[in-house]
Amino acid sequence: MGYKYQENKISDILLAQNTSYIDLIIGGHTHTFMKEPDRYKNKKGMPVLVNQAGWAGIQLGRIDVFFEKNKKGTCVTCKNLFVGQSQ
Repeated sequence: MGYKYQENKISDILLAQNTSYIDLIIGGHTHTFMKEPDRYKNKKGMPVLVNQAGWAGIQLGRIDVFFEKNKKGTCVTCKNLFVGQSQ
């Protein structure tokens, strides 16, 4: 779909904001480089993580999500890492 478009076209962001039962969107169509996932609220006001890690293996994405019985999913570590560059 793509992360975000100028025209009124479905995207990762619009999907996150207009659905109720999605917790995480890992996109890739627009090859967007992000330092960390963006957080949006869905139709129920719950958080949705949206991430892309660019292209060509320049950056790797990693999201660790832990689920516990009777609790909502928790993102403990959410960030992307550039390959071959010191931070």
